[in-house]
Amino acid sequence: MIDFVLILQMFALLNPLASMPFLITAHSQGANVRKIAVKAVVVAFLLGVVMVIAGPWLFGIFGITLDSFRVAGGVVLLLLGIRMVTPAQEEERPPESIDSSIAIMATPLLTGPATISFVTIKALELGKVAVLSNLCAAFVLVAAVFFLFSMAIDRISAKVIDILSRVMGLFLTAVAIELLARGLEGLFLTAAARHQNGL
Repeated sequence: MIDFVLILQMFALLNPLASMPFLITAHSQGANVRKIAVKAVVVAFLLGVVMVIAGPWLFGIFGITLDSFRVAGGVVLLLLGIRMVTPAQEEERPPESIDSSIAIMATPLLTGPATISFVTIKALELGKVAVLSNLCAAFVLVAAVFFLFSMAIDRISAKVIDILSRVMGLFLTAVAIELLARGLEGLFLTAAARHQNGL
């Protein structure tokens, strides 16, 4: 049931490193960083669970094929990976409001469009139970990273966080290419079969 590769893929998608600037800002304001991280993780996890359960159901409502969603999810994932790998043109300023930090950390940083697309696709491919169990494990890793970060927040180098985040972005870009390739292959095969049947 536990798939370590899938857990790592989800962990890279959740990318807790992207939330570190918000925690650093909260810490500088004297806020309880651990409490903020826990709230953000819980909200993001609940959103992920909802999408694993409801995502496949939405496919039937909108008449979306798995291959089409693979392509769409791959594009979103590719854009996220490129954004993580390339340096930002402008430095993003974390919000001053603690509640805003929690909301932004939960979504879109942790459970954003790319994560939602990925877990929905995997729920269709592997089943909801398998995805939920691995999603739980991935969020446990995220919570562990936040806990360790809160313990050593005064000694963490922003440069190290940036480098690690770029490495994860490169990994996500490769996953996106794989999704796109599988989706496009499926769409081409379907189109070819319809054309052949039409003849």
